[in-house]
Amino acid sequence: MKLVLINPRNRVSLYGDYLWQPLAFGYVAAATPKHWEVELIDEQCEGALDYGDVQADLVGITAFTTQAPRAYCIAQQFRSRGIPVVMGGIHASLVQDEAMRYVDALFVGECETLWPQVIADVERGELKTRYQGGTTGASLLQPDRAIFRKYRYEYVSAQTSRGCPMDCSFCSVTVFNGRLFRMRGIDEVVAEIAAIEEREIIFVDDDLNGFSRKARERAVDLFRAMADARLGKRWITQVTINFGDDDELPALARASGCAGVFIGLESTDTKSLALIRKDATSQRRGLDYYRANIDRIHRQGIGVVGSFILGIDTQNMDTIVADILRFAEESELDGLNPTILTPLPGTRDYARYDAEGRILFKNYPADWEKYTLAFPVTSMPNVTGAGLMRRYFQVLQFFRPEHIAALYWRTHDRVSPDAAWHALLWNRVWTNYCLPRGLYRDSPLAETYPAALPREAPPRPTPALDSTEPYPPIPRATASLQ
Repeated sequence: MKLVLINPRNRVSLYGDYLWQPLAFGYVAAATPKHWEVELIDEQCEGALDYGDVQADLVGITAFTTQAPRAYCIAQQFRSRGIPVVMGGIHASLVQDEAMRYVDALFVGECETLWPQVIADVERGELKTRYQGGTTGASLLQPDRAIFRKYRYEYVSAQTSRGCPMDCSFCSVTVFNGRLFRMRGIDEVVAEIAAIEEREIIFVDDDLNGFSRKARERAVDLFRAMADARLGKRWITQVTINFGDDDELPALARASGCAGVFIGLESTDTKSLALIRKDATSQRRGLDYYRANIDRIHRQGIGVVGSFILGIDTQNMDTIVADILRFAEESELDGLNPTILTPLPGTRDYARYDAEGRILFKNYPADWEKYTLAFPVTSMPNVTGAGLMRRYFQVLQFFRPEHIAALYWRTHDRVSPDAAWHALLWNRVWTNYCLPRGLYRDSPLAETYPAALPREAPPRPTPALDSTEPYPPIPRATASLQ
């Protein structure tokens, strides 16, 4: 019997070829009995496909919110031929009534424990309409990575923990994975990493270091064990800003192979941090706390990509562009992840914006494609949607090719070559998102830009990094935008 697992494409993808293995499918494959053939089809790598000739006894689909319309279209192609479809993942788990209209069975929550039951039910011809997977414990199956070999991914995916102790209003992670920070055994994690042939790894943990003393001690022990095992890997991950509260944790992370971390900084003003319920320390200490911890992480040779949200009600729209870009330069961030506040289903933000009548696009499921984190789907008190997009495009000037080159060499010389390389892989996909959309046409260097930024170290920039104007000029004054 054959199981086909499908990762639907995003119609609009911010991240281009910056791809990592869709790890959930590795766990599904590992939980599937060996007498089943398992095939992965990753439309993020191949593009949208026609499935008229694809044969299967069962199809499994997972999707984030922006992928949902495509996921339903795929499901229809198989169901029209009598092939059953099971859908799981964060969107289906949080919008269950909608998803059930398009599939034969819904899998809610984490799948590893209950997936063998799904297979057994299919073999008996008794597939149920809903399976409640819940959450797993401290131990996970070793994922079956053989299904990923047909594609070229930037990173091998691995996971050391699940759940996030934070409670940010815009985030659906805690709704799906819970706030309980579930940590895998260290020996189990090290053994899994040692078995991976590739060098570049992304830990897809929601928050690798956690917030409790126990979580921090576990991170210390994990990094020491990885360093002692001499795994020879370079890895990146997502952490919270407290990762840099002292020198010990970044130093141990670097010794174990850490090259870069992604940190949700979210906003440059404390009122906005309070509104989205960011952690209390960040609310209280603000940018000085951010700067000090970023510097501490940098000193250990680890790069930092900072994520920011535009469109929070309390933000000053006259200064937001300058505030973000100024902070990025002053703290020497190695990369940015600029997003637009998007009320994802299941979050407190969605409930609040919906109750206030401020969600503009609700023709679901078609409108889920607009929930890309790069498009305003709500009304805002201090700016129009068009005005917010213009500001967003101004922040994206950060990714002009000449600035990416300057960033690469600044990180290379002041942080580490490893950090520079991994930051370049991140930044270049944003550059390549912007270039074909004409977002840099006002640049005085526009005629010199390539069609796409190549995957290689850029030449040393001119002028030097110590120039009084290292950042490319931004067209039009922010204050004039409505």
